[in-house]
Amino acid sequence: MKLSTGRYVLIMLLAGLTTGALEPIKVHAPLDQEEYLGAEDWFQAGVALNGAEMYQEARKAFARSIAIEPGNSLSWLNLGTAQALLGEYPEAVVTLKKSVQLDPKLAIGYANLAEVCFRTERFKEAVEAYSALLVLWPDNPNALYKLGLSHLHLEESGKAQAEYLSLKLVDPELADKLLQAISRGPGR
Repeated sequence: MKLSTGRYVLIMLLAGLTTGALEPIKVHAPLDQEEYLGAEDWFQAGVALNGAEMYQEARKAFARSIAIEPGNSLSWLNLGTAQALLGEYPEAVVTLKKSVQLDPKLAIGYANLAEVCFRTERFKEAVEAYSALLVLWPDNPNALYKLGLSHLHLEESGKAQAEYLSLKLVDPELADKLLQAISRGPGR
């Protein structure tokens, strides 16, 4: 099953919501009284707007949150996710890198960064991000699979084979898909 980039990144965002990492709360002031809003208010507004698929508005809300509180890794993560959902991939990569720079243990930040890099054929950066994600979440089947595919695109068949062996222990069905890609050869 092939998913669009926007849908996959949204799935990663929703995964963050279901784990409680991005649990929404009510915005305390209406958006038309923006001079009274703080960083958390803008963040929560952005989460709500993202959930309503209003990505342009969400991007603006997260940018405002960052302007007030530039050290908030979750605001950077969500800004990068909104940018990716809008197809602003180069900006999303920069923003998502900032989120994991601020919080090197932000697994969903690495997941979203890796996915955007993979989808835009920035395979070396995808390898770095998937590898960092696997340090935090060692048996993440999607990360193992995409890391193997990234190595394959970089014509590193031996490394792709190693990911296949790791993936076989975690998700045999996905491992078979990786093995089929390895059998076809690089770039196919």
